[in-house]
Amino acid sequence: KPFDLDVRDFYGLDDCYLESVTAKYELVTQGRNLRREGNIPSSKKVKFVFKPINELIPHQSAVLKILLNAEALEVDPNFEPRKGTPSVRSAFWGELFLPLDGLIDVAAERLRLGKELEKIGSEVQKVEQKLANPAFTGNAPAAVLEEHKKRLADWQSRKDQVEGALRALEG
Repeated sequence: KPFDLDVRDFYGLDDCYLESVTAKYELVTQGRNLRREGNIPSSKKVKFVFKPINELIPHQSAVLKILLNAEALEVDPNFEPRKGTPSVRSAFWGELFLPLDGLIDVAAERLRLGKELEKIGSEVQKVEQKLANPAFTGNAPAAVLEEHKKRLADWQSRKDQVEGALRALEG
């Protein structure tokens, strides 16, 4: 739980520390999501490359490595990624890259994502047809309509994610 004001004042902590920790948490979450989007198990040790905005003190890179469950975290302020390397950006910390070399079979992953995109497309179409049907929208309770609208938004969001993952594999 967050420190109360007395503890914060005693240790001389101000809002910049809170911003730093929040930004680190978001960067780690996004880094973990890179794995998920690449269909890489969270238990598999992978290498990340971090391109910091400012100089990084050594224990910060060690903390990031642990939180990302990374085999290695290479800190390189001059890193130039290959086209298609998945990455996330933190305005506070910098860019985090997940090089896919040797981690996935790109052709198989494209095929898997293509099939998933087809399935998502059919689900989007089903929900859109229901919502476009005046008999359904006229007779369905408001809660059911809201549920279908939410389902449509969720499927469209998932479609955007899969399309983004496919674009990232191009290269």
